[in-house]
Amino acid sequence: MAREALLVGRAAGPEEAATEVLTRFGFTKISRAENLAAAIDQLRQRHVDLVIAPLDDADNLQLATLEREIRRERFTAVIGTAPRPEPEMMLRAMRAGIQEFLVSPPDPKDLAAAIDRLMRRTQTKLEHGEVIAIYSTKGGTGTSSIAVNLAYGFAQNHPQARCALADLVVAGGDVRVLLNINPSYDLSDLVQKIDRVDAELLNSLLTPSSGGLWVLPAPERPEADEQVDASTVSTIIQHLRSHFLFTVLDCEHQMNDRTLAALDAADRIVLVTQLSVAALRATQRSLGLFRRLGYSNEKLCVVVNRFQSGEVLSPADASDVLKAEIFFKLPNDYRVSTGALTKGVPVGEFDPSSKLAWSFTQLAAKLGGGTARATGTNGTGHSKQDGGGSRLKQLFARKRS
Repeated sequence: MAREALLVGRAAGPEEAATEVLTRFGFTKISRAENLAAAIDQLRQRHVDLVIAPLDDADNLQLATLEREIRRERFTAVIGTAPRPEPEMMLRAMRAGIQEFLVSPPDPKDLAAAIDRLMRRTQTKLEHGEVIAIYSTKGGTGTSSIAVNLAYGFAQNHPQARCALADLVVAGGDVRVLLNINPSYDLSDLVQKIDRVDAELLNSLLTPSSGGLWVLPAPERPEADEQVDASTVSTIIQHLRSHFLFTVLDCEHQMNDRTLAALDAADRIVLVTQLSVAALRATQRSLGLFRRLGYSNEKLCVVVNRFQSGEVLSPADASDVLKAEIFFKLPNDYRVSTGALTKGVPVGEFDPSSKLAWSFTQLAAKLGGGTARATGTNGTGHSKQDGGGSRLKQLFARKRS
């Protein structure tokens, strides 16, 4: 979930400056230890992402013990500091697995540069970051809500990873409302600095939110509509992919160049629909377009939102008409979804025991791995008892002259 840094003694320098730098890099939990021995005791009890420790008073036994803890916790990074860069001490530190050395007290810029280098070494490589786009050509199907809750589900299923949520609805994005955040920066600020984006800048512009999510809200300035183009969207997604294990994109409903760039860049597209004639017609057109664009069946995931049994149209009807499997069904729960919206929190935080919250967790697990219990489905997202039927074929067939 949140990244944790352990500061030992005064190794990181002035507390306020060190905290500011660490926060920019996503370290929202900062703990402290009086000395290296106390820090080693803490490392034995729990995982810490980054340790900043003094080396001038460390003996060989402490360094050897620290090395064992670093090897046991493979994703723990260490920055060592000392008043003077003595070659013998630096060599001992390197042999103990300490990756960076700074003269203490470290300058905030030097500290930021060292953390940036460590993150580049230890984070998931570019090709391993998963990007999931949430899309529907028809408004009102709940795409923004699904984007928020799916991103939250990824964060819960992968608590040691970093998960991002980007609101690409340039005019009128709802993510900041759904999560009740008042961000200092948004998409337009990132666009203005797109030529010099690095890990530090990216983290400083994102807003931390519920459950360990990092949010890039949509802009509120009207002029951003002209500033954000397809090339910019592609660049932003590339940077997010390189720094987050999962990135969820809330896409615009209209198929413009920006939306197409987002869909092209995504590993999976969650195509949201409902069991109504209008929604299925829109989904049918989207699938036709995606197939002409050459998107594979594995990339396209049709998700039925607000499903409730006993509706006139069944998931089997929808699958038959769309010529595509229903990947997943999200249940209709007006009370829970409305309550979460009112409080400005994800469904899983508002009512974690609800069926809707569990469904989002399952969907996140199906898309991105994780543990999910059997749900009585046949693996396609719809249950075995869903009846067949093709009574809608004529409604959706193209008219012939």
